[in-house]
Amino acid sequence: MPLSDANLRYLFAVSDLAAGGRPVRSKEVADVLGVTRPSVVRVLRTLAEHGLVEKAPYGKITLTERGRFAARYYRNLVERINGDFPSTGLELTPAQRWQASLVLAAALPDTEYLRRCPPILKAPEGSGCEA
Repeated sequence: MPLSDANLRYLFAVSDLAAGGRPVRSKEVADVLGVTRPSVVRVLRTLAEHGLVEKAPYGKITLTERGRFAARYYRNLVERINGDFPSTGLELTPAQRWQASLVLAAALPDTEYLRRCPPILKAPEGSGCEA
């Protein structure tokens, strides 16, 4: 399931906002990420195509089981990369290191994700996490 670093940022934002299973509004996601609502709508469409979120027209956004699994998996991966981030000699802020770790996580092959994806979360062919 190829997700860009931007897709992961939006997925993490929805996941954080949806703590406890509550539905989220696109305006909340836009406010958290400092982006426009049309940008949120566009990326949410991509996440929905991957079966990670569900959104009613003009309605609330909810994470699917696959979305919760993907958010946990990729957040853990980003945190592992960030924890093992190589010394580059550059003076990076913690936020810059985290962003670089996010980009690397998105660039890595998704074979491990696909291997770990529980069978119950299998999605339509072409959207990732398929058998």
